[in-house]
Amino acid sequence: METAGPSPEPLVSPPDVAAPTTIAPVMMTDAYIEIGAANLSCLGLSISLEPENKPIEQTTFCGVVDYPGPVKWHFKAKLAQDFSTGSTNDTLTAALDAYAAAQTPVDFRVRPYKSRAVGVTNPMYTGAAIPQPYTVFGGDAGTASEVEIDWIMTGPPVPVTT
Repeated sequence: METAGPSPEPLVSPPDVAAPTTIAPVMMTDAYIEIGAANLSCLGLSISLEPENKPIEQTTFCGVVDYPGPVKWHFKAKLAQDFSTGSTNDTLTAALDAYAAAQTPVDFRVRPYKSRAVGVTNPMYTGAAIPQPYTVFGGDAGTASEVEIDWIMTGPPVPVTT
């Protein structure tokens, strides 16, 4: 049986122009968490600095368009609760009290690896957050008590690499 024309050429991808990126994923096993002047790293269970985008929607006779709006930043942390002096409860309560008394935000510093020096591959992020009430303690039977905070930052986090 004859075919109508030559057989199709196999599709071949062009060679990659850029070399593959060498990756070094951040493994959350050694993070540094400082709230106020207290190093709470060994009580840390999770940490994140998250933007909350607030687009502005405009509806006209021609349709709906979203425009970039303000960005609100969140300082989120989950910590093991500890009532020892200088630990979780003392640190968070002091931050709440300072804000209630004089509207003083609490400073924080976080970085991926506490065991490594601050640098380009281990940036420290600094900022200030407005303390809010939180669940003081709680948990299920047989589990450690955890505290979660979600405090609004006064501005975007500032990366420090030196």
